[in-house]
Amino acid sequence: MDQYNVEKAIITTINRTKYHERQKEVASTISEGDKITKFMADFKKLMTKGQLDHTDVKEIAKKAPDRFYKFFWFNPKMDSEEQEEDYRILEDHFKEGFCGVKIHSGFHAIKVPNDIQKLISFMQDYDKNLIFYIHSLPKTSFFGGVSTRDIANLASKNPNLRIIVGHAANTMSYALDVGMTLRRYENIYFETSCSVSFGIYNLIKTIGHEKILFGSDSPTASTLPIEIEKILSLPRISHEEKQDILYNNVNTLLEMKS
Repeated sequence: MDQYNVEKAIITTINRTKYHERQKEVASTISEGDKITKFMADFKKLMTKGQLDHTDVKEIAKKAPDRFYKFFWFNPKMDSEEQEEDYRILEDHFKEGFCGVKIHSGFHAIKVPNDIQKLISFMQDYDKNLIFYIHSLPKTSFFGGVSTRDIANLASKNPNLRIIVGHAANTMSYALDVGMTLRRYENIYFETSCSVSFGIYNLIKTIGHEKILFGSDSPTASTLPIEIEKILSLPRISHEEKQDILYNNVNTLLEMKS
């Protein structure tokens, strides 16, 4: 962060399933076709049950509490007997200063809004300032994804809930869908990590730069220099607008009071 002049960051934990680790070890020894077959066959192993350990997030944040904003990666799909314990865990993390919740539509095959109604109610009852981050993905043959219509429905029914659409320009076609469908919702923001550059540019032209939030998804999916350069290299975008995207917009969102 210091090397690339990143003053603050939103952080959450990563998926450390044994399958995820094993994939790194064997990737170089499997043919491309077999990789896809094995991924499809074993994908459910990525869908961890229960809640991930966020000790790493807390330890990092302790080193510089003014620089880190903690988000809890929550799995809302659980058996009824697990709900009380899982929501107690989430509440305990809110008490420790976690200011947002992330869901992953791919790993946990989450349907919006059906699978998150209880979670949203819990968050809003606890603190209306909590932020909700959706790891969004366009629908594919193996990722159900979350449709922009579903996100629009969520934003409409929960106007006080601040929603971040993660990877909002993941592909060019997805960026067009996101921009055209979600531009009228005041409570939706759009995060840039793992996005295509011209998709980000299109979002700026569709919804305005004020709702665009820089993200890196570093170190798991990309790197800081790559993601920063995507913003700096945008054509016909002013220095002031780029500064808003890289810092001011997300800083305002995090400091915002309801």
